Amino acid sequence: MTRLSPIELTLSSDQQQLRISLDTSSWQARRHTSSGSECLLDWEGPALDAQNSHRVLDTLFHELGTRQIDLYGSAREAFHTSHPAWVNGADRSAISRPAFYQVREHWLDPALWPVLPEVTEQTGDIQHPRRPVTGDQILYRRFSPALGKTLTLRQATVEKDGERFHRWQNDPRAARFWEYPWSRKRLDAMLDDRRADPHSLPLILEADGEAVGYFETYYVPEDRLGPYCEAGPFDQGMHVLVGERKFLGNRQTNLWLNTLSHFLFLSEPRTQRLWGEPRADNRGMLRYLQSTTWQHHGEFDFPHKRAALLSNSRHRFFADARL
Repeated sequence: MTRLSPIELTLSSDQQQLRISLDTSSWQARRHTSSGSECLLDWEGPALDAQNSHRVLDTLFHELGTRQIDLYGSAREAFHTSHPAWVNGADRSAISRPAFYQVREHWLDPALWPVLPEVTEQTGDIQHPRRPVTGDQILYRRFSPALGKTLTLRQATVEKDGERFHRWQNDPRAARFWEYPWSRKRLDAMLDDRRADPHSLPLILEADGEAVGYFETYYVPEDRLGPYCEAGPFDQGMHVLVGERKFLGNRQTNLWLNTLSHFLFLSEPRTQRLWGEPRADNRGMLRYLQSTTWQHHGEFDFPHKRAALLSNSRHRFFADARL
C-alpha cells in the first residue's frame, strides 16, 4: 500500500501568512478570514497537481476549521478549480466544506465513480434498486490530518483476513455484542456469505496498512432492519468491530466511524441516511452519539435482541462532521 506523505501547515505569528510543506516542496500564501471563510491570495510556489490540490484543501479545512475556502489571484491559479463543486466568479473561486467532502473523485477508486442506473430488482417480497458489484481493490484512500496516517478501506477476504476475523470475533469484548464466537471454519463461511450477498459489503479498515477492524455494511431496505425504520431506497447501515485494542479510544473511534460514513455517502451519492442498530445496552458504542453526527431514535425489539435505532443524515454529516 502506498502511504501518503503528511502535509504540514504553519501559520505566522500574526496569523496573516501560512506556509504549506509536502516532502521537498513548499508554498506560501497571505490569508484572512471573513464571515467563516478562509481567503487565500498572493500564492508563492509552483502550481499544485490534481492530487495535491485536494490534499492541501483537505488539510486547510481540517486545521483551520473553516466553512469555506475562497481563492483569489495567484492562489486561484495554483489550485484545480474546474470541478462543479467549485463556485467560480470573475475574480474568485470558492468551495464550501460540504461540497468539498462530497467530491467522490478525491477519495474513491475510479471503478466506483459511475453511478449505477436505478433498475428495480426483487429480494423475496421486497423490491429495491439493483446493488453494485464491488471488487477487491482499495476502495477508499485518504490521508487523515487528525491521525497522520493513510486510511484505506477494502473488501474483506477469507484469504487475507480469515485469521484476524476469527481472532476478533472470539475476543470476549467483541463476542459480548456480536455473539459470533465461532470456529474458524464457520466464520470463513460467514465471510464468504457476506461477500456473495448483493446487499452486503464486508470491509477492512487499515491505517498505514495495519488492520484496524471489520465494518459490515448493508443496504437497509432488504435487510432485517428495513421494517423497523423509514429508510430510503439507497440508505445504508453498518456494524462496527474495532478489532485491535490499540485502535480503541474516543479520538480514534470517532475517526473510524466518520471514515466509514464518508465512504458510504461517497460510494452511493443517493444515500440520504445511514442507519445502525447496536444492542441497546452497548454503552460503549452509544457514547459516540455525543461526539459524532449520529442520532438516537429510541429502542425496538428484534427477535434476537433489544436494539437502539441510530441514524446519520447526509446533510448533517457533511455540514458538521470533523474528518
